[in-house]
Amino acid sequence: MKRIEFISSVGKGVILICSGSCVLAGCSSGGDDSEMNNGGNNGGTDNKVSISLSTLSDVGDQTTKNGILFFRVGAGNTTNDFIATEAICPHQGGKLVWIQNDMLIECQLHHSQYEADGDVIQGPQNASGSTRDLKIYSISISGDTLTATKS
Repeated sequence: MKRIEFISSVGKGVILICSGSCVLAGCSSGGDDSEMNNGGNNGGTDNKVSISLSTLSDVGDQTTKNGILFFRVGAGNTTNDFIATEAICPHQGGKLVWIQNDMLIECQLHHSQYEADGDVIQGPQNASGSTRDLKIYSISISGDTLTATKS
């Protein structure tokens, strides 16, 4: 093999490797690490995550903490007025958000949609693969604290 052919073939290999890692990086959710952590110093043990009820003062309010998406669906302060689910889409790790007007959870990456009980309404759009139902976590209220328990 001539030197120019060798350099050319090595260069193509490097380009393929670099472009593959760039494509994979582009599919990540891009969220900060605090949304992915379990427990830590942000509100609980490894299987419990807590927030203040004042964080979700109005129907439709939502927040993500330690990998859990909390949102308010009712005006009261009972466990029936809140839902806690995983915050990351099981399809490819996109951020999940609560869409109050449509009463559904939606992935911001490929627009999979889920009912408030976690059931899949619509799978990912313009992407290969499928998704699964979301995990819904049991919640409890003590004073001004809403706690989700990962099972």
